[in-house]
Formats: sequence, C-alpha cells, structure tokens
Amino acid sequence: MKEISRSAGTSLRRLLVLAAACALAAAGLTQAPAFAAGTPPPAPLNLGINANPDTSLSLSWDQTPGATSYHVYRGTAAGGEAAAPIATTTVPSYNDTHLSNTLDYFYVITAINAGGESPKSAEDSSRTPPPIGTGGNTPGTGSGGSLVYYGKDALLGGFDWFPTLSGWFPQLLGSSGALTPGGQVVDMAYAAEGTMSFNDVVVPTAGLYTLDWRYAFAQGLFPGVMFRDMQLVVNGTVITSTEHFPVTGSFDVYQHSALQVHLNAGKNSITLGATNGHGVSRVDELTVSPATASAPSGPSNLKATAGNASVTLNWTAASGATSYGVYRGSTISDGEATTQVATVAGTSTTFTDTGLKNGTTYFYFVAANNATGVSPDSNEIYTSPGEASFNGTNLALNADAYASSVEGNGTPASAVTDGSFNSRWSSVAADPQWLMVDLGAVHTINQVVLYWENAYGKAFQIQTSNDGTTWTTVYSTTTGTGGTQNLAVTGTGRYVRMYGTQRGTGYGYSLWEFQVYGS
Repeated sequence: MKEISRSAGTSLRRLLVLAAACALAAAGLTQAPAFAAGTPPPAPLNLGINANPDTSLSLSWDQTPGATSYHVYRGTAAGGEAAAPIATTTVPSYNDTHLSNTLDYFYVITAINAGGESPKSAEDSSRTPPPIGTGGNTPGTGSGGSLVYYGKDALLGGFDWFPTLSGWFPQLLGSSGALTPGGQVVDMAYAAEGTMSFNDVVVPTAGLYTLDWRYAFAQGLFPGVMFRDMQLVVNGTVITSTEHFPVTGSFDVYQHSALQVHLNAGKNSITLGATNGHGVSRVDELTVSPATASAPSGPSNLKATAGNASVTLNWTAASGATSYGVYRGSTISDGEATTQVATVAGTSTTFTDTGLKNGTTYFYFVAANNATGVSPDSNEIYTSPGEASFNGTNLALNADAYASSVEGNGTPASAVTDGSFNSRWSSVAADPQWLMVDLGAVHTINQVVLYWENAYGKAFQIQTSNDGTTWTTVYSTTTGTGGTQNLAVTGTGRYVRMYGTQRGTGYGYSLWEFQVYGS
C-alpha cells in the first residue's frame, strides 16, 4: 500500500537544495556515499530552473554522490545542447545571465570526478523573464445574492514555461464554453505551482459562504488523468489541497466544484492553486454565495489491506458525512474513474472491493457526501491484491535514485521513487545494469517491491550497502517473470539496489516504481 503525495512546493525544494548544498560545500562536508576508485558519478538529479526578471535563469539540482564538480550544457532546442559545457561549477547550482528574452533555453547537467563524467541529467527548459502578475483586485459582479468573479481578472502566479505548448502557464485563452464576457478563461494546466487569486472578495457579514468554481478540462497531455485535485487558500490559510475536480471531457464543456468556507466581513483573499503538474486546465468563474449548510470535511488517513482478489479500505471519518464515495482506477495516479465503485453509509469507514485481479495495481481515494455537496478527496493510495500486505512506510518514497544508465531524458532514475505510475526508469539495452536508491540513513529492510514495465529483469539481485561501495546480496533470481514482484528480504543498509545481469526482453531494464519497506 502506498500513499501518493499531491503537494508541489517545487521552487521551495529547489531553494532548500541549493542552501544545503552551499552549506555543505562551505564546510567541506558531504553526504555522498563512497564510490569505487575510477568510477564516474551517477547523473545529477532534480534539475530545476527558475526564471528571473533580469533575463537570467537560475539552475539548481541535487548534490550528486561522488561528484567534485559539474558541467552545465545549454541549447536552444530540445536535445540540442552544445557538445562543450558553458560552465563548470563545484556546487549544484548555476546562474546563467545575459540571456535573450525571446529564446527557449534547454539544459542538462553532468557530474565530474576523477573517474570521469557522469551520464547527462534529465533535461529541463525555460525562457526568461517570467510574466509579471497583474489583476486580482476587480470587484465581483452582483448576481442575485451572489458575487461573480471572472477568471480573466484574477492575479496569476507560479508561472512555468511549458515548451511543448510554447507558453507560460497559467495563461489567458479563449474558450467557446465560457460565460465570462469576451470568452477568456484561465488555463492552469502544466504549471505545478500555478495560482489564481482574487484579493477583493468583499462580503457584508462574517459567516459561511459557498465558493463555486466553473471549470473544464480534457485529458490533454496527460492520458488517463480523470481528477485534478486543487489547493484552496482563504486569507492565507490552506483550506484543502485536494478539492474535487473530476474531468469534464472537453476543454469547452464546464461543470462546477464547490466548497463551503468561512469568510470575514469586508475584504477577503481567495486563491486556487495546483498541487501537481496536472493542474486544472480552465477556470471560467468563481461565484461566492451565502451558505446555510456545510458540505462535509474530507476523509483522511485512507489505508488499504490487500487480500486474494480483493482490497479492504479503511479511513478516518469526516464530520458531516451522510455517505462516502469510493473511487478506483487501475492505470495511473489521478486516473480513478469519475463514477464511484461503491457508496458507503456515513456511519461506516471501511469498504472491501472484491472481484479484482491479483497482481494488478489499483488506485483509490474516498470523498464524503451530504445534501449540501461533496468534500475534498482523501489521500490517494494504491495496492495490489493477491500479495502480502506491505509492512509499514515506503522508505524509498521521494528518495534519491541513481542508475548505471538511462534510455533517455524521459526515463530518469528518479521516476522509480516519485510515487507515480505515470513515469518510469529504463536503462540502455545491455547487461549488466543497476538501479540504486539512497534511503538517507541505515535501515533494517524486510521487503522490496518492484513494479516492472514490460522490459523486466530475468536474472537480478537485490543488494544492500552502508556506503554505496560494498554490497550484500539479500535476494537473487535467474527466473524473474516481471510484473509486480513483492520480495521478502532480510538486511540492513542505507543504499538498496537492483543489480540486473540478464534482461527478460531485447530492451533494457524498466521499472515504474521501486519500493523499500522496513524500519
């Protein structure tokens, strides 16, 4: 069982990574494992770019184990970085200055030590400078007892350059289904930190109000995504990070997502923000109305226990709930069907889903209902029926991961610890290959779960290490069949790796997720 984080915080994380790296460099310290002499370091992880108003771009990435310096490569087309680096730095950051404000810039990073140069990092790109946010202070338009705020008048923030669509998000664009005068709506897709804010929401009295968002989205560049949960912030306080936005099926077909919140008499500030790169595609209007009753709070602490062709769910009760809707998917995170697989009475906080296929991974979340509306969603979890229950917390979730090789920029090692089945690691088509996860500290390990893509390992070992150099084999097979492999192991270590010696196909090795359980 696995809980998937839906929070963004990417820019903050980049700043923390940069601050930590600079402090380590200044003190002459390192958290890197020892690597065998003559061995190049692994590829750098988590390259991120922040665009600055002065036409510079600030790059940062995770400190790479074993690296003494880094090369920075730049180009103006995807995959078009020059053969020679534009800079070399001893810290995991670089500020690229005096850039054009009309070009798109693409970057990769490599790590260097006495053993040579690492493979390239995953590519990232941006242009500069970012848009300047304007708006957010237009008063609402009266409509009966309600106030209507048009998306085009919001203050937009959290901009991210998205080269595939050649633009910054959030952005304004036309929509035939919009009610807003002029037909312009806010498109928030693809910006992991995109926000839209109304800072002049004035109500006559303090009390409970309904915030109703008119929105639309198709799956777009995220096939299979059926829900795009959003964060709601009122007067600086996060109300929820999982407001319920089911797919509408078209970018021009709109429906509504509503929650009840407390507003102060006078001026209020309301912000809708993305919690992952899926975003919410289009927001037309926010309607603010007095409320006489409240929708339920969101269920929490959703957990799953796998059985034979079944999964049993348990969660913490939501106040005000008269029933719970259980949502299930079997493809990707955020891919749960919009139709509930079950409705559970509000007096119950458990449900057993039967008739499932053993070895298939299923995703779940739960939402509470009452006569007023639907709650925010619970946390999302996934599990595979027919396998032993997972023992505790996945120690590898969001941990740094490294690999002997990657097939391309779109299949990095980091994909195996991101909690998502939308992304995967794959190696080049050669033997041997390895995939290593850094748990950050020495742990006792009792279980490793491999979620193979079609390109699996026929012969491989699971190994542990305290220093990244000396390895102990805790599992070995020459008859691997791929799929989901739940492996009982006994060992300790900070580093855990899959060491593949024979591929099961003509391709490389490929994993959706690499999970480690223990204490």
